[in-house]
Amino acid sequence: MFISNSFGLTVKAKNFLSIDTPKDLSKLDTIKDNSILILGACTNVILNKDLTKTIVQVNFKDIKIYEDYLSVGGGLNWADLIEYCLNNSLYGLENLTHIPGSVGAAPVQNIGAYGVEVSSFIHSVECFNLLSQQQETIERDQCRFEYRNSIFKSKNYIILKVNFIFSKTFEPDLSYPALANYLKHNSIDAKSLTPKLLSESIKNLRNSRLPDPNLEPNVGSIFKNPLVKTNDFDRNFLIGHRWEQGNGVTKLSAARLIELIKPELSIPETLRIYEHHSLVLINNGEATFNDVKNLLDQIGVKIFNKFNIELEIEPEIISS
Repeated sequence: MFISNSFGLTVKAKNFLSIDTPKDLSKLDTIKDNSILILGACTNVILNKDLTKTIVQVNFKDIKIYEDYLSVGGGLNWADLIEYCLNNSLYGLENLTHIPGSVGAAPVQNIGAYGVEVSSFIHSVECFNLLSQQQETIERDQCRFEYRNSIFKSKNYIILKVNFIFSKTFEPDLSYPALANYLKHNSIDAKSLTPKLLSESIKNLRNSRLPDPNLEPNVGSIFKNPLVKTNDFDRNFLIGHRWEQGNGVTKLSAARLIELIKPELSIPETLRIYEHHSLVLINNGEATFNDVKNLLDQIGVKIFNKFNIELEIEPEIISS
């Protein structure tokens, strides 16, 4: 079967298993661990044209309210969870509005935007452990959440449900400069800000910088912003495009680094770097896995050779 993906690559999978009920988990016994590929909405992956592994997809989409947390099926669209929270006075995720993907994918890379990370609101994660072949619940402090990282990147778990704890009061995080500038430019007073208005503002802000993958196939940011030791670089290096993180660490703008080496790149006609944000790669049509991989490797090599900075690819590269 063909696998739909937001980068618009033509991808065919040999086998597919949909987890629609807990009973479907028993079918995993017949599949070897190393031949399983867990995919969600395919909004953050670069896939090769022929996948030999068995694609496993979770389709739990229920939302249940418990005394201490909200339990959400891993197959639910992230936008549907945002909408549910806005309609039910559950606060905290407003800054993560308009991020494509599923709820189950959110903890894997600890999705974040405009100063907020999803890990701040996760109580625990219910999953199926492929090593023990048992269902288990992993508490937040066991998830090893870091910047765009978690224990779930080990591929040993299939996320079934994510349990959230939300704030009972609306305390918006407006610390991110681009968000603060947007509110100021649009004459939106922080004192009059509501959750829905903040969510709508985030959506408008993202749309102004990032293309709709349904119109221009992409996977969002193609590289992570690198974290470097502050003392390893001159204070004026990338000024205006760097953010001090404390403890002698500085985050640099990967987009700006790409802009600086862009004239040196050999970019195939099937691809282009988005005009309004250099971290976004667009499939112009008929791009192949090799087209994408070769360009990403080329960018990484040029930036390392010129600035001695290693870029890490953000989407998962799946070659087989």
